[in-house]
Amino acid sequence: MDDADEVTKKFGLEAGLFSIFKSGANKEGKAVQAKDLLAKYGSAYLATSISLSIVSFSLCYALVTAGVDVPSLLAKVGITASSQTETAGTVALAYAAHKAASPIRFPPTVALTPFVANAFGKKPAAEDAEE
Repeated sequence: MDDADEVTKKFGLEAGLFSIFKSGANKEGKAVQAKDLLAKYGSAYLATSISLSIVSFSLCYALVTAGVDVPSLLAKVGITASSQTETAGTVALAYAAHKAASPIRFPPTVALTPFVANAFGKKPAAEDAEE
């Protein structure tokens, strides 16, 4: 579990789970490791991800409302706007910008998840067993 825990701290929950399932452990051992990893980081990951998504969408909505040209911003990251984009509502444009910003939100989510888990009082399974 220590390896998966370190991978999770460095690269995120998905990478930690992937490292468990590609390991040579037996099926039952993998299930236990995955369960422990999700128990430690699952709620913290969701809290972090959802919080950052709310901030991101709110910021995108505020920018669209302020008149920022979202179709040209999306074009800069490789997303082409159709003719219907001009008639899309504020929420639709804000949502498109929010989804385009997903790669920007991932690194902070990965970096903050262990801190949030510690704030929630989550400990590795080995430490729980010692108590």
